[in-house]
Amino acid sequence: MRSVARDQRGVALITALLVVVLATLAAAAMVSRQHLDIRRAGNVLGQDQAYLIALAAEGYALGLMSGEGADQDLPWEGCISPPLWVELEEARMEIWLEDMHCRFNLNNLSGANQAAADGFMRMLELVRGENQELALDPEQLTAAVQDWMNPETDDPVYRLATPPYLSANRPMVMAAELRRVQGMNPALWGVLAPHVTALPGSGTAMNLEYASPLLQEAFPGMEGAETRSRYFRLGVHAELAGRNFLMCSLLDTGDGRVLWRSQGTCDD
Repeated sequence: MRSVARDQRGVALITALLVVVLATLAAAAMVSRQHLDIRRAGNVLGQDQAYLIALAAEGYALGLMSGEGADQDLPWEGCISPPLWVELEEARMEIWLEDMHCRFNLNNLSGANQAAADGFMRMLELVRGENQELALDPEQLTAAVQDWMNPETDDPVYRLATPPYLSANRPMVMAAELRRVQGMNPALWGVLAPHVTALPGSGTAMNLEYASPLLQEAFPGMEGAETRSRYFRLGVHAELAGRNFLMCSLLDTGDGRVLWRSQGTCDD
């Protein structure tokens, strides 16, 4: 009987130890998960704070460019402003603006603007001359861009692609849509991207005084035309508590509104 009692006490002790081990493992897992949840919540909170700070910078820039001083000359020369550093409590921001009138508006090709089409073809011819390795037909690509935005055309070549898609049949919202037009390729887009943009309307003038030499050569006779810039691209790099947040926005200073914004760098 004593042997049986000792065996039972031994089993009970082992069972108790197993319960303690299981409880310890469960507690450790709970603590680890809580730490992970706290860290995740901190990251989300930090990102939200950085986003709100970037929005504040966007609103300030839009108000400044759309206010009483909007008709005055810009306080910098050229198409891109020097970077402006701003510190606000624990946040640090780098802000810059780009005059988008220094680029060719692809939506100028959406209407019956022959001067815009001729200038775009000249630009493509200059690009082809400087980059012999590019497969480029200036006339065909110009026509493809016009068809892409024409609501009355629907080229079947897009439906035969893998995966299939449709042409926009409307003006471009972002210049990156050009990558989906027939005749474009990544190498050609890399060359054209710094010189083109997508702005509302089809009659946007260019600020050729500070535009790239490529555009100045493609659109001769327009260098002396005075242009009042309306559309600007804003880049914001916010740093908060060791976290970075990047935002890019297109500002319409004429109507005082944001046309679009995206999280990330202002890629060409």
